[in-house]
Amino acid sequence: MHGGLPDLVRMRAERWRRLADALREEGLDGLVLVGPSNQEYAGVARPVAEAMRMHYEPVVVLVPAGGEPPHVFTATAEGVPPEVPAERVHAPLAIEFPEGVAALARAVQECLPGARRVGIDELTGPLLVGLPAALGSVELCDGAPALGRARLRKTRDEVECIRRAQWINEMAMQDVERALRPGVRQNELSGLFLRRAFELGASASIIDPVWNLTPRSIAAGTRTANGDVGFPLASDDRFLRESDLVLSDTGLTWNGYHSDFGKTWICSVDPRPDPELRACYERWREVLAAVLAQIRPGASCGDLVRAAAGVEKKHALAHFYLGHGLGCDSSESPYIGSDLGQAFDDSVPLVAGMVFVLEPVVWRDGVGGYRSEEIVHVTDDGYEMLTTYGWSPFA
Repeated sequence: MHGGLPDLVRMRAERWRRLADALREEGLDGLVLVGPSNQEYAGVARPVAEAMRMHYEPVVVLVPAGGEPPHVFTATAEGVPPEVPAERVHAPLAIEFPEGVAALARAVQECLPGARRVGIDELTGPLLVGLPAALGSVELCDGAPALGRARLRKTRDEVECIRRAQWINEMAMQDVERALRPGVRQNELSGLFLRRAFELGASASIIDPVWNLTPRSIAAGTRTANGDVGFPLASDDRFLRESDLVLSDTGLTWNGYHSDFGKTWICSVDPRPDPELRACYERWREVLAAVLAQIRPGASCGDLVRAAAGVEKKHALAHFYLGHGLGCDSSESPYIGSDLGQAFDDSVPLVAGMVFVLEPVVWRDGVGGYRSEEIVHVTDDGYEMLTTYGWSPFA
């Protein structure tokens, strides 16, 4: 693994400064954060034990506009970094109830004194109904533009967190690929993957591991709403058989940052792609090379889409896109080649510090296809690859 260990204290301080800059540019005096990934960006990790408590949000974070540590309302200080003073850690707010909404309004007025415009990232039903009135003269605004502006460009420490998360993911997937032989079950592969990942220090698995048994034709596969290749489909205890085409997809976090791994494999005692399937892979490599050649600050996401389409017109599944950002979420801005269209892609410039996943697909009905996910970091003069796994058994 290249790169060094990130300085987490420096990383949190730089993110607070970026949030302060974004708030100033958006004319906001603070943020109310309810969503876990936005809280993670603000330095507050949602305890793993809270992962299934989806019926309400047990943590609320208030971010001041001056770049100082946030105020955290939580039942446990487990995920609060040591730089947050004890007096800024408060009892939890039950924001699914009117009493909690009123308490949050008071907290905004006390913790963000003098605030006139405050952004919020998510609204529960009671917050939507009651918070604007409870805040009185404080205007409640959409916090997404400020958060998106801050999170779009990764610091050097954020990049190293992603690199470490991806390294753990790839090391664990080596165990899986070695075990991918006829007679293994999908859930056995999941067990191998998760065991090795957590031995290596993963914080959490953020998607159920996918070992998609992919038919060689759309008609022979699972029916989908868009009539395209069924992916991803849930894994279970079925046996894999000789020559099964397997599209894998896994994601882990390390210190709040996500990895993304996707490859096309063949289940076999001697996995060798036939010539037609290898041709799909070779065309996929052409698509990837054309896109990578366009990546540099100042280019646009539209340039990447045109480069892919110039090699393979249908370079994505109908329910996917050419690429998506990666950070505190497994899929975040920028979205490249999505249903938002070419005009939107042309409006999004590439800037140094962006990290995104390229995941083109080349499909030939009756043959199958090839898909792989490659993580790219935009640098000052081009790009670097954060995915290092390679493309076995095709190369």
